[in-house]
Amino acid sequence: MSSLAAARADNFYYPPEWDPSQGSLNKFHGQHALRERARKIDQGILIIRLFCFYVKLASIPQCGLSWTSMGWNVNYSIFLLCFNSCFLTICFRFEMPFNIWCGGCNSMIAKGVRFNAEKKQVGNYYSTKIWNFTMKSACCKHEIVIQTDPKNCEYLIISGAQKKTEDFDVEDAETFELPADEVKGKLADPFYRLEHQEEDLKKKKEAEPVLVRLQRLSDSRHADDYALNKSLRARLRNQKKRVAEEEAASRKRGFGIRLLPASEEDAAAAAKVKFSGKFDKNRRDKRALINASSIFAGLSSSSMTDKRRLELESKRRKICAGETSSLLAGRFKQSSWSQSEVKSSKQKLSSVNAKR
Repeated sequence: MSSLAAARADNFYYPPEWDPSQGSLNKFHGQHALRERARKIDQGILIIRLFCFYVKLASIPQCGLSWTSMGWNVNYSIFLLCFNSCFLTICFRFEMPFNIWCGGCNSMIAKGVRFNAEKKQVGNYYSTKIWNFTMKSACCKHEIVIQTDPKNCEYLIISGAQKKTEDFDVEDAETFELPADEVKGKLADPFYRLEHQEEDLKKKKEAEPVLVRLQRLSDSRHADDYALNKSLRARLRNQKKRVAEEEAASRKRGFGIRLLPASEEDAAAAAKVKFSGKFDKNRRDKRALINASSIFAGLSSSSMTDKRRLELESKRRKICAGETSSLLAGRFKQSSWSQSEVKSSKQKLSSVNAKR
C-alpha cells in the first residue's frame, strides 16, 4: 500500500505487554475506535462532523437545516445523531425563554442567554414533537434540562434550575389577564360561555368611560398634525441654535468640549473661590519699582545699573515701611549706636559725680 492512509491503517503498534487474549488494541487502551466521536455511544449518540463546500446540508432532512456553509473543509457544525428508537439528537443553539435560578450556584440566568444544548426528541403530544434540551450553565457547569410542553404552550424545567417567579399587577401593567386552564376547559359548555359573555359585557361597561377618556385625550394630542409638526421643528431649530452657540463659546475659551449653560449655583461656587495673592504681590512690587524710579533720565548709560538701583530703592522702602509699622505697634528696638550714646552719657555723669 502506497498511500499514507493505508499505511496508518496497517502499521499498528503492539506494545510488549499486550497479549491476544486481552482483545483488540482499543480494548487494551480503553478507547473506542471512533475516539471522541463515540464519547456518548452508551446513550446511543454518535457525533458526526460534516465537511462540505457550498453545499446545502440536506442530507439530514429531519433537522430542517437549509443554510449553506461558507468555507472549504471547515467543521461547520457538529450534529449528534441518535440511532436507537429512531429518535434524533442535535447539537443546538438554545435561548433561555425566561429568567431562571441556577441549581448549582444559585446564580440568576437572564432571559435571552444562549447555550450550546443537545436537542433530543423524547415523545409526542398528538402529532407535535416534544423536545428535550440539555445544556450546561456557564457559571458552574451545572447541567440544566428544559423540555417543551405543547399542551400548555410553554417550557418546563425538568432539572438543574428553578424558574424565577415574577408577579405583577394587571391594572398597573395595563394588560389583560389571560383565562386560566380551568376556564378554557369550561368555555366549551354553552351555558358557561353565555354566563362568561355576560361578565365580559359588564366589564366592558365599567371600562367604557376610561376608554372614552383615553380616546379623547389621544384625539386632543394628535388631531392637529400641522401644529404638532410645527412645534417639533421649532424645538429642533432652537436646540440646534443653542448647541451651535455653546460650541462657539467653548472654542472661544479654548475648550475642546461643549460647556453646559451657566447657573446660579456655578456662579456662587466660583465667587467663593480665592486664589493666592502672588499676582497682587508682584503687581505691588512692580508699582513700587516704578514709583522709586526717577522721572529724569539717569546719568549712567548702563541699564543693569539702573535696574539694580531701582531694586535697592524698593528694598529700602520696604525696610522703612517695616520699621514704621513696628514702631507704631510698640515693637521698636534700639540700635547699637543709640545704646552706645546712652552708655557714654551715663559714664560722663558718673565721673562728674565722683569729682564732686
